[in-house]
Parts: sequence; structure tokens; C-alpha cells
Amino acid sequence: MIPVNSQALYSETLACLKEHKRQVGRGFKGRFIQIFLGMKFFQNSIPSMYSGSFISTELFQLLLDDMYSKSSRSADNCVLALFEDSYLARTGLIGPGNAVPQNTWRNNLNLQKGIGCYASPADLSSLTFLDQDRRQCRYLHSGPGAGLAGGRCNLCPAGATYRSESHRKWLRIDPGGNGYAVTDLQNISNYLPYVAPAGVRIPIIPLIVALYYDANPGLVTGTRSSVSLEEFAVDFNFSPQEIAAYFDTSLGSPLNRRVVQSAAWAMAGGGAVPAVPVQAQAAVTSPVVATPNLIGTPTPPPGVNTGWGAEQYVASALISSGWNAYVVARQQLGYDIFAQRGRQRRHVEVKSSLGLCFPSLTAREWQQAEHYQNEYILAIVENFNPVGQNVIYWVKNPAANCVSTRQTSISHSIPRSSWVSAVMDISLL
Repeated sequence: MIPVNSQALYSETLACLKEHKRQVGRGFKGRFIQIFLGMKFFQNSIPSMYSGSFISTELFQLLLDDMYSKSSRSADNCVLALFEDSYLARTGLIGPGNAVPQNTWRNNLNLQKGIGCYASPADLSSLTFLDQDRRQCRYLHSGPGAGLAGGRCNLCPAGATYRSESHRKWLRIDPGGNGYAVTDLQNISNYLPYVAPAGVRIPIIPLIVALYYDANPGLVTGTRSSVSLEEFAVDFNFSPQEIAAYFDTSLGSPLNRRVVQSAAWAMAGGGAVPAVPVQAQAAVTSPVVATPNLIGTPTPPPGVNTGWGAEQYVASALISSGWNAYVVARQQLGYDIFAQRGRQRRHVEVKSSLGLCFPSLTAREWQQAEHYQNEYILAIVENFNPVGQNVIYWVKNPAANCVSTRQTSISHSIPRSSWVSAVMDISLL
């Protein structure tokens, strides 16, 4: 097990990750690696390009900020720059010594100097298209001098122009302006050139400590005092093949060994770290994961109230009051609706029942309520009638204004690589 609650060990691991960046050299892309790790961690919350849904820029940035924020630090200096041993303000806040609001992620998401692409899911499923330099893209209207700088994508209705950077294509940008969807996150060959350039993989022990130490308590990373390699793989949705391709798990790695042999490791009670399974080691030579053949059963929407109707009802009420309201309940952000009116933002959690309502908030929802305070709204709908008029009770800042009882529950996480091997046809049930 890897201890993740020691300040001294955390400091040692940040120095190791900074050294890893130095060893890789000028082509190291730390900010993109952080975006990739965030996409993997929130893999079940961020829409796939095949889903027809998108996540807004604001919400995507919130997720990434949550992923790297250290809970003991102030919001204007808490977002870890993983490979730089430094901290940034959360998006939109002004950090110490800065004059303008922080914009950590947006530029790296979009077309100009980032990983976004307006092409169709069919194009973005093609390895040839993914590997193609953007300078050769058939949708490019070249800039001055027939180069990428100043060029425009013919699929981009907003007319955004490229800078001089040609990056991998990790996100599909919605031409309609609704945000982003991720390309196939299991396609190792699309992410490997940035995450492990020239085969130089990230030392896993310092990475784990840096990610989990003082992490956001509303995330699973903030609930662990020690972490095994298996738990890291489950938390971040990595298959054994992905672990082997992206991360150096060997104690022969100088930076892994440096952490394990440090005085901080001994003082933190660190023990032996098991080797990565043999089947994962072998996967390094064949990083492209075959798509599993899943046999699903198409079913119609449910005919009973599942909470979706109440969310739509509350969103309609907000829209009628002049808010722009986005239902984001399926993205597991800790709230169901993201609302904006001018510069005002509200994060609305909807709780409904067919009778009297006794709302229960998850750890994630409660953490968000504590973080956003007066911007977090609990919308309660009792005796919900999906086809009639309802009363909505609005509770601002429930973490401060309501009395709650903490409850503990146990859940069991099943990796995708496990359940896909057990899929069967409905006739065999």
C-alpha cells in the first residue's frame, strides 16, 4: 500500500514529478497529461462522442479544478500543477500576484492550441484521422503562408483560427456550441504520445501520492489514507493494459525507488508495493485495446418517475425566472442543474418524492454544497406530479442552513474490463 496522507512524502513526490518532466525534456506536455487523467477519472461522467451529448466548458473546467484542488489550501491558490510543484487559482478566480482571472484549461480544450476537433464521430474513430497532423487535415483552410497559424477549420461555425500548434484530437467540439465529448478513452495509441512520449512512462508511486494527498473530500481520492495499485486503477478507470502503457510501476524506476527509499516513506509507514501483474506488463508491446463485443438489450424509457421529470420541472422554473439552466444530472458533478444569469451562477441539486421529502445528499453533493455555499441551492419537490403543477421549495446553502446526519455506506466498484468479459445475451439469464 502507498501512504498518501504525509506532507513530507507529498513534497518528495512533487519533486520527483518535476524531475520526470525535466528528464522527458522540452516536448513534455504536463497540462495535457492532467487533462487526460481528469478525463479518465471522470470517464463515467463526461459524455462520449458516440452519446450525442456534450459537457459545457464551464462544467469541464469545474471537474478539472475539483480533480487537482488541495482541500487545505485557499481557492485562489489550490489547483495543483502536477509536474511543476506549484499551485494555481480555481478557474475564474484571481490568484496571488495575478491581475486577471485564472484560465488554466480552456485554451488547451479548444481548437486554437488544444485537443479539440469539430470532426464527426466517424472521423474521430479513424486511427488515420487521429494520427494525421492538423496541417494536412482536409477541413483546414490554411492561414497565411499555407501554414497552420491563422488557419481556420471549415467545420467551425465561429471562425476560430489556429495558432501554430498541432495537437492530438482528444475531444469532439460540438459545432452547435454545447461543449465537448470525449473520443475513445480506451484507444491507447491516441493518448500515448503525450502521456508517455517516446515510451518514457510516468513513475506511478509519486503520481499516486500527488493525486491523492489532501484531495477534494467529495471525490474518492479524498477518502483514502493509503492506496494500492489496484485501487488507483479502479478509481481512474484504467485497464491493466493502460496501466502498463502509461505508467512505470517497477521499483527499478529511479523515481519510484527514490520515493520508497526516502525517510518520508518510512515515517509514513509505507510498505512493500506489489509488482504489476504479468499480463499488464506484456501489454506494453500491444497498446491498442480491441473494442469488446457487447450484446445489449435495447429498452424503452421507464414509465415511472425516476427524478428526471422533477429536474426538468425545476429547470423550467429557473428558465422562467431569467436563468439559463443546464440539466447535468447524469454527469455526477454533485448537483443536477447548472444555472447562469449574467455573472451569477447557481448549482442546483433537485430532490423529489411522491410523498413528503427527506432529502439525502451524497458525499459529493455535500462537498459541493460546502464549497459553493450560497451558490448551492437545494430544490425540494414534495408530492411530485409529473403531469401537474408542483411547489418547489428553494433552500440556499443547505450545508450551513440545515441540520444533517452523517451516514456511512459501502459500495463495490467493478472495472469495465471485468464486466465486459461476463456479458451474456438476455436469453441466457
